[in-house]
Amino acid sequence: MALVKELKAEKEDVWIPSVCNICYSNCTIRARRVDGVLVKIEGHPEAANAGGGGRICAKGQSGIMLLYDPNRVNYPLKRTNPEKGIGIDPGWQRISWDEALDTLAAKLKEARQKDPRSITLTFSAVDTLSFGFTAAWWMALNYFSNWWVSGAGPHCGNGEHAMAAILHGAIHTQVDYDHCNYLLMFGCGAGAGMYYNATASMRWIADAKVRGMKVVVLDPLLSTPAERADEWIPIKPGTDGYVALSMINLLVNEYNLYDAEHLKTHTNAPYLIKKNGKYMRDRETSKPLVWDAGEGKAKTYDDPTIKDFALTGTYGVDGETCCPGFQALKDHVKKYTPEGAASISGVPAGTIRRITKEFGEAARIGSSIEIEGHKLPHRPVGVLYFKGAQAHKHTLWTAMALSLLPEIVGAADTPGSLLGSNPRCLGYPETGLPRWEPIEGPDGLLIAGSWIGPPPSALSEVKVPENISLQEISPLSVLGTGQPFTLLDPAKYGLKYTPEVLLMTGCNVIMTHTEIPKVAEAIKRFPFVASLSLHLDEVTEFADLILPEASYLERYDLPQPPTLAGYHNSAILKEWLTSLRQPIVEPLYERKPRHEIIFHLLDKLDLWQDFAATYNMVAQLREPYLLDPNKRYTWTEILDLTLKSHFGEDHNLEWFKKNGVIKWKKKPEESYWKHFMKLRVPIYFEWFVDLRERTEEVLRQLTYGEELDFSDLQPLPDWGPCASHEEKRPGFDLYAFYYRVPTHTFSSTYNNAWLDDLGQIDPTVYNLVMNEDYGKKKGLKEGDWVWIESMYGGRTKGKLHLTQGVHPECLAIANCGGHWSKYLPIASQPEKGSCFEWLMKLDPKCVDWTVQNWDLCVKVKVDKA
Repeated sequence: MALVKELKAEKEDVWIPSVCNICYSNCTIRARRVDGVLVKIEGHPEAANAGGGGRICAKGQSGIMLLYDPNRVNYPLKRTNPEKGIGIDPGWQRISWDEALDTLAAKLKEARQKDPRSITLTFSAVDTLSFGFTAAWWMALNYFSNWWVSGAGPHCGNGEHAMAAILHGAIHTQVDYDHCNYLLMFGCGAGAGMYYNATASMRWIADAKVRGMKVVVLDPLLSTPAERADEWIPIKPGTDGYVALSMINLLVNEYNLYDAEHLKTHTNAPYLIKKNGKYMRDRETSKPLVWDAGEGKAKTYDDPTIKDFALTGTYGVDGETCCPGFQALKDHVKKYTPEGAASISGVPAGTIRRITKEFGEAARIGSSIEIEGHKLPHRPVGVLYFKGAQAHKHTLWTAMALSLLPEIVGAADTPGSLLGSNPRCLGYPETGLPRWEPIEGPDGLLIAGSWIGPPPSALSEVKVPENISLQEISPLSVLGTGQPFTLLDPAKYGLKYTPEVLLMTGCNVIMTHTEIPKVAEAIKRFPFVASLSLHLDEVTEFADLILPEASYLERYDLPQPPTLAGYHNSAILKEWLTSLRQPIVEPLYERKPRHEIIFHLLDKLDLWQDFAATYNMVAQLREPYLLDPNKRYTWTEILDLTLKSHFGEDHNLEWFKKNGVIKWKKKPEESYWKHFMKLRVPIYFEWFVDLRERTEEVLRQLTYGEELDFSDLQPLPDWGPCASHEEKRPGFDLYAFYYRVPTHTFSSTYNNAWLDDLGQIDPTVYNLVMNEDYGKKKGLKEGDWVWIESMYGGRTKGKLHLTQGVHPECLAIANCGGHWSKYLPIASQPEKGSCFEWLMKLDPKCVDWTVQNWDLCVKVKVDKA
């Protein structure tokens, strides 16, 4: 009996706090381990107001299957088959870690000796949550010159990210659900396990709806958010911008529903504009002028004697005729009528008029609310858009139009409105770290204080591209997309070095970029390809070396760098939260955490000093916690110093291992920062005129300059058709587009058995979604297999689901299905979806180069297989 009691006492049953990484939301979790085996994952109850909202989605729970997936890569492998191509077996041979690391280090050293820029890093949006570490080691390796982010940015958010920076000082935006009464969503997955703060947003939006918030979704597909909305309005792909411009026209020219006070004090709406589109400037100070209606004279915008900023009218200043930027906007949008929008988008003019009036009246212009002793404007309306709305040829125009819609009614960074995530952080109270905030730039306009690289502003530089992404010529873009173009024709694109090594981490770029055969050829241009991998997926078919990486359940990490705080923390006035990712189990088999792999490489390449110096800067470390460049550290030692630097000596690594989460109160000065700082944002993007002129100067220096269209760089948005709108050949009568599903993360989860079970329940996950009436007209029925041929000649195959829940002129495809790697036995089954990228074309005309976003809508014809 005593022996039995002793055995029971020794039985392990523990809960360990950590952070999910099945997607980029990085929800705070706790995991139950029994006798060394992970048996359950759930939301961390201490993170009820951030970091997942104390809950976890199905993807997060399925992390168990990722950890124990029998198809994981467990040992280093080298290629034995020199031939590379789609579906070609690499002939993997198991090798030791010593051989793997020595091989990779030798290749990297050889490449660096030729030119550090000859090394390219490819990673995914999910991986950017360890961005501080990634930035530091990549800066050491190749001066952060060449990177290729798989799928993100050029597919989903480059336009929105640019507008978030320029108008909100943030990397993206989120609605203040606690105080919002009316939400418009254009092609966005908020509240459905997608978008940012994915899990927490589901609860926040649901609670807001119970409170009475109305949700209206404009989307070609009856998506998960549309199913739960008060109203779904089907819209043709690529026409959201036209609808938004017509709504702005109604607000400012017909309904007079705009926030004049907000426009006068927080935007450049009063700045006087000359006929050439540029500011009228003061002769002595060169500052933009405004018209003081109180005194009937022009003054600089920051003159403290201004009695009343004029928003409308025409004025003569220094012999030139000019008008306020707001008047220029009013005049510009008059051509965008609801009737015109209806003819383009398919949304009835009466519907556009109704929702515009609802939106404008719901903004409660002139009302205020008291929050924690501060009287603030209350504008309880929001507009969310993302991949669906802006992933088209004229990305920038669409993003400008949709972003101006809430700005016009003052619904920006104030209670109830659209908030930046998170433009201002005053830091943990005891240390003041981490800290960032917007700053004042030229002409009184804000510049984001924290972004990925230099934030877009009037100070943005345009350079002759040296990076294979061509990003230097597009400073509005957060992520470049030119890699396949430059790799396939380096001479044409002026590369002064030869790409030598591609190092891939956590991505499947061949399935998430553009025309698959061309991307495959681009990857083959690297003489050596290494991959830190969880699985042998499609892109690893082109690798020469595989390093088995530990998953997020087998490693330490900090998921929230300052630059991307909005991923892990909500913009809403709730709490700041930082949590530690720690291993639930030790790495299984011969898997290694990425940090350990990278540290081996830094030592072998003698780059530790460079890494330490960069990490000190990126992680905002302070004395006495700075890394000593002459000392070697383990990753856990670096984490301990980082945590103590940010949160004080008592909150070290051991404290976080036990408690998991540190929280502190978010202040109104942070969530609603705009009303505590004297900064303006543009509703008239005057500096785009100068940016276009400087860009065109650079384009004239390039042999390929005429192929890159920057004509959309103008101070006010317009609408233009996509190539799909102009495709008139018989048979090509459906707009094909792809959408995201809440049960999968890009291409990475399709081999997860639990998520596959869920996917088989929902007919929109793996099937092609076609309008039922269209299918009947074509003699097609539920479950038919069909061939899809795109206007560009690409083809793919899929299984039909017929429904009334999709626009009758559209074919909807769930993202990132259609795997073919034999090492993914679940994902590679024929009925597990279709890959949209087979339908795309690698063509400069398919990119909006102002922000480097792909046009992700193609006309297709469908034939029974």
